Amino acid sequence: MLTNRNDYSHGVFHLTRKKLKNKEMKKLLIIVIILAVIGAIAAALVWKLYVNKPHDDIDKTPPSYSMTTEEIWNKYNNDRQVSDSVYNNQVIELTGNLSRIDKNDTLVSAIFVMAADSMFGDKTISCQFYRKYNEEATSIAIGSNVKIKGLCTGYNDTDIVFNKCSIVK
Repeated sequence: MLTNRNDYSHGVFHLTRKKLKNKEMKKLLIIVIILAVIGAIAAALVWKLYVNKPHDDIDKTPPSYSMTTEEIWNKYNNDRQVSDSVYNNQVIELTGNLSRIDKNDTLVSAIFVMAADSMFGDKTISCQFYRKYNEEATSIAIGSNVKIKGLCTGYNDTDIVFNKCSIVK
């Protein structure tokens, strides 16, 4: 039984304060849940649109440039910075005489030797094929004139490197 008015008001205040805390906690919980859902949706969109985007189908892409192996080799050796800015990440169709085919596990590369260098290895243009072209690439005769299309990834001081290559017929 309440004998003092202050005891009564304290009790009401205490109950009201608990209700306020519960309402605040519910609001906070709802806000956290909404933010978590928005974050999950944003993460899913980033995954779908940027991380898990389909790869470019280079063998069906028309080339931005068509040249001989000697032409691109000379351009890179004359001015590497300009050539990098022009040719990097571009689909290029190359024509040249095949020097050798390198096989490494499931990777097959056509190699065009541009300068023989016994001290540091040959300076080459290296064209790494899509796997579906591996069998056809290994059957190309050494020394034959071949046309290859691929994505130029730049010059690494000894080689001009092309990836995602296909044989042009």
